[in-house]
Amino acid sequence: MKKIIILTLLIANIYLILGCNFNQNKEIIAEQRIGELSRIVLINTSSEPSFKFITDLESKSTMPKWAPDKSNFAYISVNNNKKNLWISDSKGTQLEVINYNDREISNFEWAPNSKEIAVEFLENSDEGNIFLYSLSLKSFLPITRPEKNAKLGSWSPDSEWIVYNIDDSIYLSNPKGVNEIFITKGKEPKWSPNGEYLIFNRIENEIQSLWIYKNIDKVVKNTGKNVKDTDYFGEVLHESEKVNISEYAWAYGGNKILYINDHENNKEIYILDVKSKDIERLTNNKVDENNIVWSDKYRSILFISNAHNNSDIYQMKPDGSSQEIILNSKDSFASLDW
Repeated sequence: MKKIIILTLLIANIYLILGCNFNQNKEIIAEQRIGELSRIVLINTSSEPSFKFITDLESKSTMPKWAPDKSNFAYISVNNNKKNLWISDSKGTQLEVINYNDREISNFEWAPNSKEIAVEFLENSDEGNIFLYSLSLKSFLPITRPEKNAKLGSWSPDSEWIVYNIDDSIYLSNPKGVNEIFITKGKEPKWSPNGEYLIFNRIENEIQSLWIYKNIDKVVKNTGKNVKDTDYFGEVLHESEKVNISEYAWAYGGNKILYINDHENNKEIYILDVKSKDIERLTNNKVDENNIVWSDKYRSILFISNAHNNSDIYQMKPDGSSQEIILNSKDSFASLDW
């Protein structure tokens, strides 16, 4: 039986001067970690910076993500050792917990249209584990089959298709239809904003390399048509570089890829041009960077660095210049989005 529980919570603003020079009026949603606990924090980066605590430390809350139109955000919260999905308005004042048959959530991805969410639950032998949730209808629609344990990837830019992996194979599916198409071998696929490519990873000899599958839009266009079988399964992006990729994200609409290379146990940020395969290193130090996120229109990169023995929040320009600390705190931050 489906259970949809609506809770309205009034959450008090708690303001804290951050002492940073940040000239964009953007709100960062972040996971603040304090010891073994974590809470969701809304950081206002206007001329008068402030904190707003969306959750408290009585439960562990993780993975906050803005809807693409910034009208809502969602996150996972652990209560009674069970993970549930919560959705909030942009100010964090109207919160709604999403529950489907009391199943435990493991991941989610907003659709580009901001009207739907792909939700990944823990495996259940009776049902598939990836569902489509409609914000307007407040209903769930199954995407994957019961006998398969899928790992959610990402959406196509038109919100019509989803990619995911089952074991080490990548599939694409139309959530409101019945198609499930094998694409290639790999994991964690991400669809480019221009709709042309997928990037994904493969692990060989305990090293995680980055691959690209080109013309995925043509695969979608030819769905249901008689086409010749192909022996194309993607191509590796680093042919001569030694890499161990820990994170990656699309940049500039699909022309470049932002990623973190953990080669030699030092996580640094790089950017790669898809066509030329030219690589630029954006950070250079002896500490780890992680949680890379683009701002709107790719004007700035947000990331976390352990440069001062804390996981502090920084921003920089796309070429790695003008690096600036946004928040210096004795606590650690993770799972950023803005």
